Amino acid sequence: MISLPRSGLHRQLIFYTFFIGIVFLTMAFEMTIFLRGDRVQLPAETTNLILLKTGLMLAILLLAIGLVMLLFTKRIMFPLGRIIEGTEAMSQGDFSVVLPDQSRDELGELARRINDLTANHQELILLTQNMSEQAKQVLQTGAAETRTEDAIKILVELDETLSEFGRSFYS
Repeated sequence: MISLPRSGLHRQLIFYTFFIGIVFLTMAFEMTIFLRGDRVQLPAETTNLILLKTGLMLAILLLAIGLVMLLFTKRIMFPLGRIIEGTEAMSQGDFSVVLPDQSRDELGELARRINDLTANHQELILLTQNMSEQAKQVLQTGAAETRTEDAIKILVELDETLSEFGRSFYS
């Protein structure tokens, strides 16, 4: 049993190659009808030679198109697969992942943007942890009369920082 590839790009590659093959077969069929019809008076061996060479050229052309499409999708699928793996790890909480962004195309730009987003997220986590730790220390070791007030100031500052981050994130 034949199974379809998981990737939508690979399925499209198969579809387009199949479609082009159908077009080429139709062209070869039409040429055969034309050359063997009543309008063209060529010797049978000349007609067969023309059909053979035309069929061979169409087959080579179909193979070349399929190969170019395969190389093109591989060039896209490899970096895209790495981006998908990296973002999957990030969605599970592993923000130490750094996506490779060497290419200068849109996939490289996407990887750079995701890396920037991850760095901002890590910075926000560290900031939140530090301010939370400051609030804990103030509540545990601060002067009794200012303990609550100082902790509230830290929490307000944290709230403002998170709000500012949210505004800059969405702008």
